[in-house]
Amino acid sequence: MNVNVTTGNPKKKIKISALHLAAFVLLYIVNLLLFLALRGYFFLLTGMILTLLVPCSFYAAWRLADSVEGTITVTHKTVRPQEPVCVIVSITNRSFFCALHSTWKLFIGNSFFQTEEEQKLLLSIPPRGTKRFPMTVSVTDLGRITFSCKEYVLADLLGIFRICVGCSIEECFFVLPEYSEAPQFSLPEAYAGAAELTESTRKGNDHSEVSDIRAYVPGDRPRDIHWKLSARGQELMVKERVSLSGSEHVLLLDLPGDKTMAQKLLTEGCLQIAGMLQARMSVRLLVWNQRLYTFDACSCGDTDELEAALCEILSTDLSSRSCSGLQHYMANCYPQLQSYLCITTQDDTIQMEICTNG
Repeated sequence: MNVNVTTGNPKKKIKISALHLAAFVLLYIVNLLLFLALRGYFFLLTGMILTLLVPCSFYAAWRLADSVEGTITVTHKTVRPQEPVCVIVSITNRSFFCALHSTWKLFIGNSFFQTEEEQKLLLSIPPRGTKRFPMTVSVTDLGRITFSCKEYVLADLLGIFRICVGCSIEECFFVLPEYSEAPQFSLPEAYAGAAELTESTRKGNDHSEVSDIRAYVPGDRPRDIHWKLSARGQELMVKERVSLSGSEHVLLLDLPGDKTMAQKLLTEGCLQIAGMLQARMSVRLLVWNQRLYTFDACSCGDTDELEAALCEILSTDLSSRSCSGLQHYMANCYPQLQSYLCITTQDDTIQMEICTNG
Protein backbone atom coordinates (compact mmCIF):
# COMPACT_ATOMS: atom_id res chain seq x y z
CA MET A 1 0.00 0.00 0.00
CA ASN A 2 1.14 3.53 -0.74
CA VAL A 3 0.43 6.45 1.54
CA ASN A 4 0.95 10.16 1.03
CA VAL A 5 0.55 12.50 3.99
CA THR A 6 0.04 16.21 4.40
CA THR A 7 0.94 17.74 7.74
CA GLY A 8 -0.88 20.62 9.37
CA ASN A 9 -0.51 23.54 7.01
CA PRO A 10 -0.22 27.07 8.43
CA LYS A 11 -1.43 28.53 5.15
CA LYS A 12 -5.03 29.29 6.11
CA LYS A 13 -7.78 31.62 4.95
CA ILE A 14 -10.94 32.67 6.77
CA LYS A 15 -14.37 32.90 5.22
CA ILE A 16 -17.57 33.97 6.96
CA SER A 17 -20.97 32.41 6.30
CA ALA A 18 -23.37 35.33 5.98
CA LEU A 19 -26.42 33.13 6.58
CA HIS A 20 -25.11 31.61 9.82
CA LEU A 21 -23.86 34.99 11.00
CA ALA A 22 -27.26 36.61 10.36
CA ALA A 23 -29.03 33.79 12.22
CA PHE A 24 -26.69 34.16 15.21
CA VAL A 25 -27.09 37.96 15.30
CA LEU A 26 -30.87 37.55 15.17
CA LEU A 27 -30.76 35.10 18.07
CA TYR A 28 -28.51 37.45 20.03
CA ILE A 29 -30.86 40.43 19.44
CA VAL A 30 -33.94 38.41 20.45
CA ASN A 31 -32.22 37.30 23.66
CA LEU A 32 -31.18 40.90 24.39
CA LEU A 33 -34.74 42.19 23.88
CA LEU A 34 -36.12 39.50 26.15
CA PHE A 35 -33.61 40.46 28.84
CA LEU A 36 -34.55 44.14 28.58
CA ALA A 37 -38.24 43.29 28.72
CA LEU A 38 -38.25 40.63 31.43
CA ARG A 39 -35.03 41.40 33.31
CA GLY A 40 -34.44 37.69 33.90
CA TYR A 41 -31.10 36.28 34.93
CA PHE A 42 -31.60 33.42 32.50
CA PHE A 43 -31.45 35.78 29.53
CA LEU A 44 -28.47 37.56 31.04
CA LEU A 45 -26.61 34.24 31.37
CA THR A 46 -27.64 33.23 27.87
CA GLY A 47 -26.29 36.52 26.49
CA MET A 48 -22.97 36.02 28.23
CA ILE A 49 -22.71 32.49 26.85
CA LEU A 50 -23.56 33.65 23.33
CA THR A 51 -20.96 36.42 23.59
CA LEU A 52 -18.21 34.00 24.63
CA LEU A 53 -19.32 31.28 22.23
CA VAL A 54 -18.22 33.11 19.08
CA PRO A 55 -14.51 33.61 19.94
CA CYS A 56 -14.29 30.18 21.58
CA SER A 57 -15.78 28.48 18.53
CA PHE A 58 -13.43 30.37 16.22
CA TYR A 59 -10.39 29.53 18.38
CA ALA A 60 -11.29 25.82 18.40
CA ALA A 61 -11.62 25.74 14.58
CA TRP A 62 -8.36 27.64 14.13
CA ARG A 63 -6.45 25.25 16.39
CA LEU A 64 -8.09 22.25 14.78
CA ALA A 65 -6.85 23.36 11.36
CA ASP A 66 -3.26 23.05 12.64
CA SER A 67 -3.86 19.60 14.12
CA VAL A 68 -5.43 17.77 11.20
CA GLU A 69 -3.52 15.43 8.87
CA GLY A 70 -5.00 13.83 5.79
CA THR A 71 -3.87 10.73 3.92
CA ILE A 72 -5.01 8.90 0.81
CA THR A 73 -4.26 5.19 0.49
CA VAL A 74 -4.87 2.78 -2.39
CA THR A 75 -4.90 -0.97 -1.91
CA HIS A 76 -3.43 -1.80 -5.33
CA LYS A 77 -0.82 0.04 -7.36
CA THR A 78 -1.92 -1.54 -10.65
CA VAL A 79 -5.37 -2.76 -11.71
CA ARG A 80 -7.13 -3.82 -14.89
CA PRO A 81 -10.05 -1.94 -16.52
CA GLN A 82 -13.25 -2.15 -14.41
CA GLU A 83 -11.39 -3.95 -11.63
CA PRO A 84 -12.44 -2.50 -8.24
CA VAL A 85 -9.81 -0.77 -6.12
CA CYS A 86 -10.29 0.57 -2.61
CA VAL A 87 -9.32 4.20 -2.01
CA ILE A 88 -9.19 5.17 1.67
CA VAL A 89 -9.27 8.79 2.82
CA SER A 90 -8.05 9.00 6.43
CA ILE A 91 -8.23 12.03 8.72
CA THR A 92 -6.08 12.13 11.85
CA ASN A 93 -6.80 14.71 14.53
CA ARG A 94 -4.08 15.28 17.15
CA SER A 95 -6.15 17.68 19.26
CA PHE A 96 -9.26 17.40 21.43
CA PHE A 97 -11.15 19.88 19.25
CA CYS A 98 -13.63 18.59 16.70
CA ALA A 99 -15.65 19.72 13.69
CA LEU A 100 -19.14 18.64 12.78
CA HIS A 101 -18.65 19.69 9.18
CA SER A 102 -15.61 19.72 6.89
CA THR A 103 -15.36 19.78 3.10
CA TRP A 104 -12.49 18.07 1.31
CA LYS A 105 -12.09 18.99 -2.35
CA LEU A 106 -10.97 15.80 -4.06
CA PHE A 107 -9.69 15.91 -7.64
CA ILE A 108 -9.81 12.67 -9.62
CA GLY A 109 -7.82 12.76 -12.82
CA ASN A 110 -6.30 10.65 -15.56
CA SER A 111 -2.90 12.16 -16.32
CA PHE A 112 -2.49 10.07 -19.49
CA PHE A 113 -5.61 11.50 -21.15
CA GLN A 114 -5.41 14.80 -19.21
CA THR A 115 -8.90 14.61 -17.77
CA GLU A 116 -9.95 15.69 -14.29
CA GLU A 117 -13.12 16.06 -12.26
CA GLU A 118 -13.81 17.46 -8.81
CA GLN A 119 -15.66 15.71 -6.03
CA LYS A 120 -16.46 17.04 -2.56
CA LEU A 121 -16.32 14.88 0.54
CA LEU A 122 -18.42 16.14 3.44
CA LEU A 123 -16.86 14.66 6.58
CA SER A 124 -16.99 15.18 10.31
CA ILE A 125 -13.77 15.28 12.32
CA PRO A 126 -13.85 13.50 15.69
CA PRO A 127 -11.65 14.66 18.58
CA ARG A 128 -8.25 13.02 19.04
CA GLY A 129 -8.11 10.06 16.72
CA THR A 130 -8.20 8.77 13.16
CA LYS A 131 -11.27 8.32 11.02
CA ARG A 132 -11.18 6.39 7.75
CA PHE A 133 -13.55 6.78 4.82
CA PRO A 134 -13.14 3.94 2.29
CA MET A 135 -14.35 4.28 -1.30
CA THR A 136 -14.53 1.52 -3.91
CA VAL A 137 -13.89 2.76 -7.43
CA SER A 138 -13.48 1.11 -10.82
CA VAL A 139 -12.06 2.79 -13.92
CA THR A 140 -12.69 1.85 -17.53
CA ASP A 141 -10.00 3.94 -19.25
CA LEU A 142 -6.33 3.06 -19.20
CA GLY A 143 -3.99 5.55 -17.59
CA ARG A 144 -2.49 6.91 -14.41
CA ILE A 145 -5.38 7.70 -12.09
CA THR A 146 -4.62 10.32 -9.44
CA PHE A 147 -6.57 11.23 -6.32
CA SER A 148 -5.46 14.56 -4.93
CA CYS A 149 -6.65 17.14 -2.43
CA LYS A 150 -5.29 20.69 -2.45
CA GLU A 151 -7.65 22.31 0.03
CA TYR A 152 -10.06 21.42 2.79
CA VAL A 153 -12.50 23.65 4.66
CA LEU A 154 -13.28 23.34 8.37
CA ALA A 155 -16.41 24.93 9.83
CA ASP A 156 -16.55 26.00 13.46
CA LEU A 157 -19.23 24.61 15.74
CA LEU A 158 -21.51 27.61 15.06
CA GLY A 159 -20.98 27.40 11.29
CA ILE A 160 -20.10 31.09 11.11
CA PHE A 161 -16.39 30.79 10.33
CA ARG A 162 -14.88 28.55 7.68
CA ILE A 163 -11.15 27.93 7.78
CA CYS A 164 -9.74 27.14 4.33
CA VAL A 165 -6.50 25.18 4.65
CA GLY A 166 -4.13 24.49 1.76
CA CYS A 167 -2.70 20.98 1.61
CA SER A 168 -0.90 18.59 -0.70
CA ILE A 169 -2.29 15.07 -0.65
CA GLU A 170 -1.92 12.83 -3.67
CA GLU A 171 -2.00 9.15 -4.47
CA CYS A 172 -2.22 7.29 -7.74
CA PHE A 173 -2.66 3.90 -9.29
CA PHE A 174 -2.33 2.62 -12.85
CA VAL A 175 -5.01 1.03 -14.99
CA LEU A 176 -3.15 -1.36 -17.31
CA PRO A 177 -4.31 -3.49 -20.24
CA GLU A 178 -5.23 -7.11 -19.60
CA TYR A 179 -2.59 -9.44 -21.06
CA SER A 180 -2.82 -12.59 -18.92
CA GLU A 181 -4.37 -14.57 -21.78
CA ALA A 182 -1.87 -13.64 -24.45
CA PRO A 183 -2.05 -15.74 -27.64
CA GLN A 184 0.92 -17.78 -28.83
CA PHE A 185 3.26 -15.56 -30.78
CA SER A 186 5.86 -16.28 -33.43
CA LEU A 187 7.57 -14.06 -35.96
CA PRO A 188 7.31 -15.01 -39.62
CA GLU A 189 10.48 -16.60 -40.97
CA ALA A 190 11.12 -13.57 -43.12
CA TYR A 191 11.12 -11.43 -40.01
CA ALA A 192 13.20 -13.72 -37.78
CA GLY A 193 16.25 -11.78 -36.63
CA ALA A 194 15.47 -8.87 -38.91
CA ALA A 195 14.12 -6.73 -36.13
CA GLU A 196 16.82 -7.57 -33.61
CA LEU A 197 19.39 -5.05 -32.51
CA THR A 198 22.10 -5.68 -35.07
CA GLU A 199 25.40 -4.00 -35.83
CA SER A 200 25.24 -1.58 -38.71
CA THR A 201 27.91 -1.75 -41.38
CA ARG A 202 28.02 2.02 -41.60
CA LYS A 203 31.23 3.52 -40.32
CA GLY A 204 31.11 5.12 -36.89
CA ASN A 205 28.08 3.22 -35.63
CA ASP A 206 28.54 1.19 -32.47
CA HIS A 207 25.61 -0.95 -31.39
CA SER A 208 25.91 -0.50 -27.64
CA GLU A 209 24.68 1.72 -24.86
CA VAL A 210 26.61 3.77 -22.31
CA SER A 211 26.03 2.29 -18.85
CA ASP A 212 28.69 4.10 -16.79
CA ILE A 213 31.63 6.52 -16.83
CA ARG A 214 34.92 5.33 -15.30
CA ALA A 215 38.65 6.07 -15.30
CA TYR A 216 40.75 4.95 -18.26
CA VAL A 217 42.69 1.69 -17.95
CA PRO A 218 45.22 0.35 -20.47
CA GLY A 219 43.46 -1.58 -23.18
CA ASP A 220 40.38 0.64 -23.47
CA ARG A 221 39.45 1.68 -26.99
CA PRO A 222 40.35 5.28 -27.84
CA ARG A 223 36.89 5.88 -29.30
CA ASP A 224 35.36 5.14 -25.87
CA ILE A 225 37.19 8.07 -24.25
CA HIS A 226 34.87 10.78 -22.97
CA TRP A 227 36.90 13.73 -24.27
CA LYS A 228 34.72 16.53 -22.87
CA LEU A 229 34.69 15.08 -19.38
CA SER A 230 38.40 14.21 -19.53
CA ALA A 231 39.25 17.80 -20.49
CA ARG A 232 37.70 19.06 -17.25
CA GLY A 233 39.72 16.77 -14.98
CA GLN A 234 43.23 15.45 -14.51
CA GLU A 235 42.70 11.95 -15.92
CA LEU A 236 41.13 10.27 -18.90
CA MET A 237 37.57 9.06 -18.51
CA VAL A 238 35.96 6.42 -20.71
CA LYS A 239 32.38 5.45 -21.45
CA GLU A 240 31.60 1.93 -20.31
CA ARG A 241 29.30 0.27 -22.79
CA VAL A 242 26.96 -2.66 -22.75
CA SER A 243 26.57 -4.47 -26.05
CA LEU A 244 23.02 -5.13 -27.16
CA SER A 245 23.73 -6.70 -30.51
CA GLY A 246 21.31 -9.49 -31.28
CA SER A 247 19.89 -9.58 -27.74
CA GLU A 248 16.51 -7.85 -28.10
CA HIS A 249 13.75 -7.25 -30.56
CA VAL A 250 13.11 -3.53 -31.01
CA LEU A 251 9.40 -2.76 -30.88
CA LEU A 252 8.06 0.74 -31.48
CA LEU A 253 4.64 1.77 -30.18
CA ASP A 254 3.23 4.28 -32.64
CA LEU A 255 0.56 5.79 -30.39
CA PRO A 256 -2.14 7.82 -32.15
CA GLY A 257 -3.52 11.03 -30.71
CA ASP A 258 -7.08 9.69 -30.62
CA LYS A 259 -8.10 8.38 -27.20
CA THR A 260 -10.13 5.42 -28.42
CA MET A 261 -7.49 4.19 -30.87
CA ALA A 262 -4.70 4.75 -28.34
CA GLN A 263 -6.50 2.52 -25.84
CA LYS A 264 -7.08 -0.09 -28.52
CA LEU A 265 -3.42 -0.03 -29.58
CA LEU A 266 -2.18 -0.40 -26.01
CA THR A 267 -4.62 -3.22 -25.29
CA GLU A 268 -3.93 -5.27 -28.42
CA GLY A 269 -0.25 -4.35 -28.46
CA CYS A 270 0.26 -5.60 -24.91
CA LEU A 271 -1.24 -8.95 -25.86
CA GLN A 272 1.27 -9.29 -28.68
CA ILE A 273 4.18 -8.21 -26.47
CA ALA A 274 3.12 -10.67 -23.77
CA GLY A 275 3.01 -13.37 -26.44
CA MET A 276 6.56 -12.49 -27.44
CA LEU A 277 7.68 -12.74 -23.82
CA GLN A 278 6.02 -16.15 -23.48
CA ALA A 279 7.97 -17.23 -26.56
CA ARG A 280 11.15 -16.20 -24.68
CA MET A 281 11.80 -13.18 -26.87
CA SER A 282 13.36 -10.18 -25.17
CA VAL A 283 11.78 -6.91 -26.27
CA ARG A 284 13.11 -3.39 -26.22
CA LEU A 285 10.00 -1.24 -26.15
CA LEU A 286 10.27 2.25 -27.63
CA VAL A 287 7.74 5.05 -27.26
CA TRP A 288 8.06 8.70 -28.23
CA ASN A 289 8.57 11.40 -25.60
CA GLN A 290 7.80 14.84 -27.03
CA ARG A 291 9.02 16.63 -23.90
CA LEU A 292 12.52 15.15 -24.20
CA TYR A 293 12.31 14.97 -27.99
CA THR A 294 13.58 11.40 -28.04
CA PHE A 295 12.38 7.86 -27.43
CA ASP A 296 11.85 6.34 -24.02
CA ALA A 297 13.29 2.82 -24.06
CA CYS A 298 12.25 -0.02 -21.74
CA SER A 299 13.71 -3.51 -21.79
CA CYS A 300 11.10 -6.19 -21.22
CA GLY A 301 12.21 -9.73 -20.43
CA ASP A 302 9.16 -10.78 -18.43
CA THR A 303 5.67 -9.59 -17.53
CA ASP A 304 6.89 -7.70 -14.45
CA GLU A 305 9.17 -5.57 -16.62
CA LEU A 306 6.35 -5.15 -19.12
CA GLU A 307 4.09 -3.86 -16.34
CA ALA A 308 6.78 -1.43 -15.19
CA ALA A 309 7.19 -0.23 -18.80
CA LEU A 310 3.44 0.35 -19.14
CA CYS A 311 3.42 2.39 -15.94
CA GLU A 312 6.22 4.55 -17.32
CA ILE A 313 4.39 5.02 -20.63
CA LEU A 314 1.13 6.00 -18.92
CA SER A 315 2.89 8.45 -16.60
CA THR A 316 3.29 10.88 -19.53
CA ASP A 317 0.26 12.37 -21.27
CA LEU A 318 -0.87 11.00 -24.62
CA SER A 319 -0.25 14.28 -26.46
CA SER A 320 3.47 13.90 -25.65
CA ARG A 321 3.49 10.24 -26.70
CA SER A 322 1.93 10.62 -30.14
CA CYS A 323 3.91 12.02 -33.04
CA SER A 324 3.91 11.90 -36.81
CA GLY A 325 7.07 11.01 -38.65
CA LEU A 326 8.41 8.53 -36.11
CA GLN A 327 10.31 6.63 -38.80
CA HIS A 328 12.40 9.71 -39.48
CA TYR A 329 13.22 10.07 -35.78
CA MET A 330 14.04 6.35 -35.52
CA ALA A 331 16.63 6.75 -38.28
CA ASN A 332 18.22 9.67 -36.41
CA CYS A 333 18.13 8.17 -32.91
CA TYR A 334 18.95 4.56 -33.82
CA PRO A 335 21.11 4.66 -36.97
CA GLN A 336 22.60 1.25 -36.05
CA LEU A 337 19.27 -0.54 -36.59
CA GLN A 338 18.61 -2.15 -39.95
CA SER A 339 14.92 -2.73 -39.17
CA TYR A 340 12.48 -2.85 -36.29
CA LEU A 341 8.97 -3.95 -35.39
CA CYS A 342 6.21 -1.39 -35.08
CA ILE A 343 2.71 -1.66 -33.64
CA THR A 344 0.60 0.94 -35.39
CA THR A 345 -2.93 1.77 -36.52
CA GLN A 346 -4.17 1.41 -40.05
CA ASP A 347 -7.79 1.77 -41.18
CA ASP A 348 -9.05 1.57 -37.57
CA THR A 349 -7.19 -1.68 -37.00
CA ILE A 350 -4.08 -2.50 -34.99
CA GLN A 351 -1.28 -4.34 -36.70
CA MET A 352 2.36 -5.22 -36.20
CA GLU A 353 4.61 -4.52 -39.14
CA ILE A 354 8.32 -4.51 -39.82
CA CYS A 355 9.92 -1.23 -40.83
CA THR A 356 13.19 -0.70 -42.62
CA ASN A 357 15.29 1.87 -40.84
CA GLY A 358 16.78 4.75 -42.76
